[in-house]
Amino acid sequence: MLNVEHISFSYRKKEVLRDISFTAKEGDFIGIIGKNGCGKSTLLSVLAGVRLPAGGTVSFDGVPLFSKKGASAGIIGYVPQLNPLLPELSVRDNVRLWKQKSTAPDTSSDELFLRLELTDVMHTPVAKLSEGLKKRVSIASVLQNHPKILILDEPSAALDLPCKEVIHKQLLTFSEQGGIVLFTSHEEAELSLCSTLYILKEGCLLQVPNTLDKHTLIQQF
Repeated sequence: MLNVEHISFSYRKKEVLRDISFTAKEGDFIGIIGKNGCGKSTLLSVLAGVRLPAGGTVSFDGVPLFSKKGASAGIIGYVPQLNPLLPELSVRDNVRLWKQKSTAPDTSSDELFLRLELTDVMHTPVAKLSEGLKKRVSIASVLQNHPKILILDEPSAALDLPCKEVIHKQLLTFSEQGGIVLFTSHEEAELSLCSTLYILKEGCLLQVPNTLDKHTLIQQF
């Protein structure tokens, strides 16, 4: 169980996140939507431990994740908007670079390459890949570590339909196997994947039905 309690965050004097609280259980597929600049990326970076909140706690199965260095290792896999890849290295070497040997059980990277349709490019330098392939390499880099929670910032933004389909399939498989997916999106089609949907507005998180049509959702913004 992921438990987020009273998270707040400010840039200088501007409060970006205000008393954010929610829970997520195994298999939950959670979407966070909102206007550009509302703080979605900031919230994900706080939940992933990249930024420290001004207040509040994040815990998994009762264990605080960021109370000490390395506490979230093996629990959270984070895929930011910008791919954290080294362009001069091959796909295989980039994935190896992010392997957490001390926390992750052995898994063949070849299986991940096959599932994410990367087998034909695993020896290709990342610099030569399309944006869609780069995103899939980033996802493979975190999935190899068997996280309990997968946090993704707009995972399929500006990608073509076949690439989106590959990514969505892997995210659904991850949640069906008991993982928690938490992601932001501006893609209307992705909202149908969610078991739970939130809108981030004026620093606060509001749960909304995931069955609302586009026009009704826009009114909530």
